[in-house]
Amino acid sequence: MSVLAVVDVIFLSKDRMKNIFLNLFKAIKNKKVLIPVLLLLLLVIFIPVWAFFIEPNLLKVTYLSIKDPDLKGLRVAYISDFHACQNDEAYILKIIKTVNEHEPDLILLGGDYIVVKIFRNKSMEPERIATLLKGLKAKHGIYMIMGNHELHVSAFKRIAECLRNSNIKILQNNNTKIIINDKSVYIVGVGDISNKRHNIKKAFKNVEKPAIVFTHSPNVFPLLPDYVNITFAGHTHGGQVYVPGYGPLGKPTHYNGIYLKGFYESNGKTMFVSSGIGNSHLKVRFFNIPEIVIADFK
Repeated sequence: MSVLAVVDVIFLSKDRMKNIFLNLFKAIKNKKVLIPVLLLLLLVIFIPVWAFFIEPNLLKVTYLSIKDPDLKGLRVAYISDFHACQNDEAYILKIIKTVNEHEPDLILLGGDYIVVKIFRNKSMEPERIATLLKGLKAKHGIYMIMGNHELHVSAFKRIAECLRNSNIKILQNNNTKIIINDKSVYIVGVGDISNKRHNIKKAFKNVEKPAIVFTHSPNVFPLLPDYVNITFAGHTHGGQVYVPGYGPLGKPTHYNGIYLKGFYESNGKTMFVSSGIGNSHLKVRFFNIPEIVIADFK
């Protein structure tokens, strides 16, 4: 091929460009071609706008109805993966308001309140996050564990210090017994297995049935005792960007692909994995609207 021929291929002449556009215009004038072209153009524009600017700012309440005579009449709110950025204060306040409106008996917070890496944004300071969380209200207590992001930057101590003498209790590989409707119920918090901060033996010391477990990563589920009534977990963000028919585009740290979102059962145990509230790396969601979980036991 000559040099001129190469140049002609790379830089199309005005006449050739004109012919291309004329042929394209003629094709688009045909309705059979026009409609698919418009639909494709709409999708190309709409999907990024929805994924980056709309869905991450939405909020839904996922209602669970769980049959369990041991916990009958109990309402539990589970919230995980806040990943609060500096400009998210109004959104966090909206979450707190929504949870309080449901008047839960218990509120369980599943970790990742800060965010280590987020494109063109910075994490909210741990002290500010803890101060906002003090606005949560529950009849029988608010309990929290830490996620992998808190452990990355030693935010654990900063959040714990701010929550000292507050209505929120940290159950990091620990448990507590509460009395609800004259019944004893154990609340067990298990540390994040993705950073090897879990201690099953310590967390379940002196625990009896009925027991409600909450943790950060769902990968700890097989290690839990079989007598556990229900486990709540997060960490996966439901894949954050989920393509129907394909699955999640992104995977969180140490995620093994078994537990993504929704209910899972094994050896008589039940776990619910939440898609969580926030995002990491990029503020983007698709087919994964941020969720607050409200579980009613029947």
